Amino acid sequence: MTVGGVAEQLGIDPSAASRMVSDLITHGYLERLASQRDGRRTVLRLTQQGVALRDRFRSQHRQAFEYITRDWPEHERLEFARLLYKYAEATSALDSGPDPPR
Repeated sequence: MTVGGVAEQLGIDPSAASRMVSDLITHGYLERLASQRDGRRTVLRLTQQGVALRDRFRSQHRQAFEYITRDWPEHERLEFARLLYKYAEATSALDSGPDPPR
């Protein structure tokens, strides 16, 4: 991943992504490395601390889902997860498609 890739994935200005990445490097969550394919480029990689943070976030997210939907029938939990995934996929397509209606 590059800073440009972060900006694209988050849908933010590259300068904002650069500041965010710098903060994450300062706090020990990311590190910059020379690209193995092109030594002129730098790539980003999660540090051990970054991996631990990501894993904690994923675990908390999963726990929240399980808690919130604890009384739902299994088929409703699966349908909700499917629709949420479908929604996320559609939002990522907004950047490449026509402007949404206002």
